[in-house]
Amino acid sequence: MTQPYFQVSVPTAHREYPGRRGLHIFTGPASTSNEALHRAREACEAALAAKESATDSAHGLKTCWRARGVCREWIMDWGAATAAFWESEGRLEYPFPIVRTRSHI
Repeated sequence: MTQPYFQVSVPTAHREYPGRRGLHIFTGPASTSNEALHRAREACEAALAAKESATDSAHGLKTCWRARGVCREWIMDWGAATAAFWESEGRLEYPFPIVRTRSHI
């Protein structure tokens, strides 16, 4: 049975400039929202470890969760993280769907 996809949203703040805030989004399959939070954090930590060792990817992860664009300059507030079902009818568009405006047509 295929697991549903979740979106985990993690508030962030810059270490040197605390006024700079953002939101990092992770997506992947999980059975529950708690598992989704766990997998997202695991993927984030693996990505940061891979950056430390100067490798391109976090090997050893046996899940579909991956983290891109994470860096140590941003503090992840995992206590405020939320998990919700990813609403895209089972397909993912990476990184996000492209919205075209009239100026692009």
